[in-house]
Amino acid sequence: MIVKYDNKDGYCEDVNMAKVREIKTLSMQEAMDNLAAIVEIDLENPPRLGIIQRIRLVTDASAVGPHEITWLSAEGSEGILEILDMTFYTIHQHLVNLMENNEVDWEDAKARKGVEAMFALVVEAARIMDRYLAFRLDREVGEIVENRPSYQELHYFYHNRFAKKLKRTEEELWSEGWEEEKEDQKSPLFELSKSGLKDFESVKRDLQYELFSIRNEDGKHYFNPALLRNIKVACFDAGKEVSFEEDPLLRVRAMEDRDLQASARQILSDCQAPIVDFCKAAKRLGDLAFAQYLNMTLTALFLAANPRNLIQNTSGKSSLQYFHDFQMFLRRAMNSDEYQKYIAYPPADSDKIPNLLLHLAHALSYALFNRLGGVRQEAIGLIHRCMRKGEEADRRKAIKGDSFWNRFLIDDEKFRTHLAKFPNGPLFKILDLVREEELELLAFDPIFQENLPQKVFTVEGLKKPLHILRIPCPTRQSLIHKVTIVEEFRGLLRAYAAPKKKHLLINLQDRTSWQEFARCQGLEKLQKNAEFSGQIVVVTLPKNTDFYYQINEYMNTNDASEFLSLFKAQLASPEECGFFLPQPLQGSDWDQFISKALTLIHEEIFDKEKQLTRQKREDFLEIFYQLFILKCIELTQPDSLSFTCKDAIDTGAAALASFFSTIQILNGLMDKESDFLRWILYTPALFIRERAIDPERLSRTLSSLETFDRAIAKQGSKLQKGLEGLYAGKFLQSLKVKE
Repeated sequence: MIVKYDNKDGYCEDVNMAKVREIKTLSMQEAMDNLAAIVEIDLENPPRLGIIQRIRLVTDASAVGPHEITWLSAEGSEGILEILDMTFYTIHQHLVNLMENNEVDWEDAKARKGVEAMFALVVEAARIMDRYLAFRLDREVGEIVENRPSYQELHYFYHNRFAKKLKRTEEELWSEGWEEEKEDQKSPLFELSKSGLKDFESVKRDLQYELFSIRNEDGKHYFNPALLRNIKVACFDAGKEVSFEEDPLLRVRAMEDRDLQASARQILSDCQAPIVDFCKAAKRLGDLAFAQYLNMTLTALFLAANPRNLIQNTSGKSSLQYFHDFQMFLRRAMNSDEYQKYIAYPPADSDKIPNLLLHLAHALSYALFNRLGGVRQEAIGLIHRCMRKGEEADRRKAIKGDSFWNRFLIDDEKFRTHLAKFPNGPLFKILDLVREEELELLAFDPIFQENLPQKVFTVEGLKKPLHILRIPCPTRQSLIHKVTIVEEFRGLLRAYAAPKKKHLLINLQDRTSWQEFARCQGLEKLQKNAEFSGQIVVVTLPKNTDFYYQINEYMNTNDASEFLSLFKAQLASPEECGFFLPQPLQGSDWDQFISKALTLIHEEIFDKEKQLTRQKREDFLEIFYQLFILKCIELTQPDSLSFTCKDAIDTGAAALASFFSTIQILNGLMDKESDFLRWILYTPALFIRERAIDPERLSRTLSSLETFDRAIAKQGSKLQKGLEGLYAGKFLQSLKVKE
């Protein structure tokens, strides 16, 4: 008996194996030759595909001798598909025979590896053939082969019956894929790239996924292409399918769709005046590519805003997809020759059309970065539901914490317990990324890859409202040593020019790291550009250095005076130690602030302790960073602020949450803000990478906030007065959060 998967009705039923054996099959050698011929197809330069004796697929006539070959033509593909059916049934029968053979030693690594490699070849061949047929027959890519009963039955049998024989750990499957080719080992970055991507746990934790779309200086991948087969095996072996009610990740796509539908409506509302002007001038725009792309941009935006295009209301294109079209056309508009000409040679005020087009493009960019979304409460509800499910799964987590921070940690454990049932979200995301690479979307471009900026909250009480934005690194990077600032972010800064607004970008990437140096340099150079020098200030505060983690040479720096001296030395030579301070944040006044802040933290928050454990030193660093950021705000007086790491998912989200919580602790309002804090911390990772925030980032953030909160409660007005002395006037006590 085998298990047959009925793709139409979605159920499985047992059928007699003898009936399947009546189907014409091939020898295993012929079947493997067919798979090898398909996998070797170069999709960038597809060859002709032919058939020999109705059993074998070939691409090169010279390699097969004097046989009559029937070449695939535009008339159809049935002959090819029949041979594929025979090939898949042959593999299927081979697996059945192996499973029934009691003499096979499944403890033998070679036996297991051979079967896994064979099935990986089947999966790869099916995918390549679907793309090949789409190209040769001039049709859209579809799952023609992958939906064939022969493939479905083989796929189901392997994963639900045969895989039990293999008994291999996921780590074993992955370890083989990280072997680099010999020529790659000559690269000076080989050891670094190997240490960054070879560790399986690091990949599962989704820490360096960007290296799957960035190439080294020689244009080579940081991963072996053979690894893709192991990724697919890991994803296909993800476990039993779960219902919509059980899997929180199945809800996320529909929630994102509703969020972007609301965002599209907000952008249209915010840009109403320039859109009306654009429509009025439509007849005078002529054939300008800039104007045509803006027209397509607005069309996509109107379609995204239409509730009829929500996923639950349509079987066609969704609001989410139309919003991506909006981004694509906006970027094309800002990359057009006319736009670049207008930027290089600004039109006169009397030249109405160019100014109208520029104003609309920059208004759309501004609105994109300041969108509010529309599913905050729904996202908070999903987080709570995950926590309840986690508690149901483990009744030991039904305990209650005795403080705000303990309760938060207990709830976090419940949240992770439930998500642990669905561990392969990041792996599927990597697989999606690799597929995009095959479609020539090669660069790491988070804003264009569904990691959208957003306004999170506003800080009031200053001379002007301060909008806190969530912005992933606004760069596009295809090579490790080269980045470009994306046009949408440049458009935001150009929208800031006329009203003389300013953005403070706190860059949390490590400029001493080979992975992040180019992105840091690109951002830091941006403020030196004459066009943008008045609109942006970039401050780099590294959160990946040895000093930040207090490891290696700093591991045993328990003496408080030694630690303070090393900290001052770090800030005295900022760029050598991973920091970057622009000119307005340098000088004797700044040095005086640093000295006073370090002393205050040591004396009032850590009670002048002579010995500081590693955890206390880490808390010390986090608290100083918050006081440091507040001083940057006081001195630069920005209109908006972002905490930017490579993707604003882990490091950036934790820093944003820490900033929000610091203000609320100073105002005595932290106990009322647990839901909003969860939304800040969990939503980016859950929606964008289908996982929880990095636990190390979260625990360190909560530890430092608890230390600060406890000190405020203990020291009261004395500490408050000391903190206020670091800033001018009533700067600190005037800060208020408006959600």
